[in-house]
Amino acid sequence: MVSVKGIYDGNRVTISETAPVSRSCEVIVTFLDSPRPDDDGSLAYLFRGYEDDHIREPIIDFGEPIGNEKW
Repeated sequence: MVSVKGIYDGNRVTISETAPVSRSCEVIVTFLDSPRPDDDGSLAYLFRGYEDDHIREPIIDFGEPIGNEKW
């Protein structure tokens, strides 16, 4: 019996490491009551592995507001 960690997204389980077993073996999934350790409510996971290409677009200057605009 081998134990590996994974994340359940409500539809499927994603295992975070390669399991040293054959592809057609049976599994038992146990759901833990604790939240994910990196689930702090932020969106930091969206930028995991992000590499900045340093390409920047110029900021558009709309000039001075003439009415109720607030920029």
